[in-house]
Amino acid sequence: MMVCALLASAVFSGCSTQLPGFIVKNNEETSDTDSSALDDGEVYFQFSGNPETDEEVSDEPSTCPLDDANIQSITKNTNEVIAQYPDFSGTVLLSSGNRIIYEQSFGKTGVKNTENENDTIYQIGSVTKQFTGTAVMQLVNEGKLSTSDTIDKYFPDYKYDFMDKITVEHLLEMTAGMGDYMQLIENNEETVKEYVKAANKSDDDAKKFIVDTIFEGGIFTDPGTTYEYSNSSYYLLGIIIEQLSGMSYRDYLQKNFFDRAGMKNTYFAGDGKDACTGYSPAQEKYVCDKDTKELKAEGDYPYLFSAGSVVSNVEDVNKWLTLVTSDEIFSADDRKTIEKSLMHYNYGWNTADDLWHHSGRTYAYSSQVYADYKTDTRMVILTNVAFYGDLNEIGIKVYLPLVNAAKQARK
Repeated sequence: MMVCALLASAVFSGCSTQLPGFIVKNNEETSDTDSSALDDGEVYFQFSGNPETDEEVSDEPSTCPLDDANIQSITKNTNEVIAQYPDFSGTVLLSSGNRIIYEQSFGKTGVKNTENENDTIYQIGSVTKQFTGTAVMQLVNEGKLSTSDTIDKYFPDYKYDFMDKITVEHLLEMTAGMGDYMQLIENNEETVKEYVKAANKSDDDAKKFIVDTIFEGGIFTDPGTTYEYSNSSYYLLGIIIEQLSGMSYRDYLQKNFFDRAGMKNTYFAGDGKDACTGYSPAQEKYVCDKDTKELKAEGDYPYLFSAGSVVSNVEDVNKWLTLVTSDEIFSADDRKTIEKSLMHYNYGWNTADDLWHHSGRTYAYSSQVYADYKTDTRMVILTNVAFYGDLNEIGIKVYLPLVNAAKQARK
């Protein structure tokens, strides 16, 4: 196995200003599955959709306040918005109350030239961070840690002079002043090789290498003074979650969130469950095919870990957002705590009053989620193309008509 290239265009971000790269690995057992999956002369992303899947029959009374006219208008708007972006490839879901009012898929999976479907699984990238933040909130509520704790308490073997200045709160708000471990590793070819060597030994060796790299990189601003989107903060939070829970990060999420929400199609990078492959505009082809392992780093769990390792589909993510917008996970006081950050980033969420959102991107996937607990509305967009800039625009154009209609209907 060897490192082929460093791709600086790939990020795991909830902020469009973050531009860390991504490690690309290769082995010698590659095949031409990706290139042969497309017919000669085919345009990669023709606009295409497949019919909505039938909703599961439920005896539960509808809590959606929207009438048929509202839903038809929102559906028409969503289709018109997506039509403006002919390269869009992915799945879009909108829900109000306990009802999915729109669910549609577009584009190709990259696997044997099949179309994306509503149950297609995508990497969700930095949307993972809200699971990490929620886990921390639970541990705080259980009295197992305080956000005022300094990180020297959890990383006593590291003797840097800033360890007693950075708090858990700084990590949650991304104001710790540290660099991003993805940039720290990938900006140096020798460091990349060292990481690969550690990863080939074990997941624990890989995680230790990343933690070492984070702290060796030092800090660039005084903790608590400057917001800077950084995967390092949420990577360290994942280590703290494992320490205090006595569980692996993946087991903690499975037990406390995935099982609780009924998320039966949610996994982790590298579990072999990636149902579709992503499209690389730079390489002008689909990549990350689980058979060719052309981009094994896309499935490198310890590299992504608590900063971006979750893979899921739109219905499972919607189940998660439904849990988040209920009172089962966050109390009113918890929500106030999450929203109090002057930086408008806290516990894995960008917040603006009662509207919470986050986006994510890996090398060839992107995602966007919105949740508003007062109107009980949600939006999930998952794509298998690094469609990041346009996806922010799409998300706003698609979601605002839904949340505005729900506000009017609830008056």
